Amino acid sequence: MLKGTLVYEFYQLIEYWKKTKSRASINGVLSEKVSYGNHSSQYLVIYSPPMVDPQKPLIIYYHGGGWIFGKPDLFVKKAALFTSLGYQIVMPCYRKVPQYHAGHILEDIGLMLGKLKELAVAKKVSHLEKIILGGVSAGANLVALIYFQNELRNKAGFTQDQFCGMFLYAPPMDLSAMRRTPVLYRYAGSKGSERFKSASPILHMQDSQAIPILCIHGRKDALVQYAASQSFREQYEKLHPGYLEYVSIEDGTHIDAASWAHTDNDMRKGLVKFLKRVS
Repeated sequence: MLKGTLVYEFYQLIEYWKKTKSRASINGVLSEKVSYGNHSSQYLVIYSPPMVDPQKPLIIYYHGGGWIFGKPDLFVKKAALFTSLGYQIVMPCYRKVPQYHAGHILEDIGLMLGKLKELAVAKKVSHLEKIILGGVSAGANLVALIYFQNELRNKAGFTQDQFCGMFLYAPPMDLSAMRRTPVLYRYAGSKGSERFKSASPILHMQDSQAIPILCIHGRKDALVQYAASQSFREQYEKLHPGYLEYVSIEDGTHIDAASWAHTDNDMRKGLVKFLKRVS
């Protein structure tokens, strides 16, 4: 099997899920599931260390899965990495494709942000003054929309000043650079449609404030085309020189970019270093 093919990616995906779903090394992780809507997928999970450091930012992390698969409950191992560093992390779930599309998912993000404000008042989350956004693949697309899409963020009562960093792995930032697939069509609709525009982060960046971003992508990604982050890289570096740390994995696939979840590799070390820098 050759790298850069869908067959290779799906083979890697099977192994990735096996490793990521492993519940090893999660001692000391405290969790609480909170609904923010009536649908079974409208909930978030708060993962906390035994002692939350109030000086550290809250992390909002969206999992990957092509807007179709996954739920926070499967990613306790990722949560354990952040809680071991003293961070409290919120992992939201949301309604999925194909039954739902970007319009519904953005609505869920707004509801989730509203629930976070309630949880902060109730002292369930430490604070909302400093937030780090993070995500892999489809999740990277969603957290980028939280920051860059003003209408979505403002409607929920958040400002860009509340966010201090963002990490993106294999991110679909420019949907026009993506391969046209039934999944992408169901998520974003036809190119040029209002739904497509609302779901493509690169179209919402022009009036953004500068924020430190760590972005990692493999050149041989067959699921999210490398070009989908390259155009973002070029535009963001023009807008905010010096704020983007872009790491290109020369022989890397989609799953290689997400391997920090279960492997203590250079990508994990780079993420930890980034978190310390922006905290």
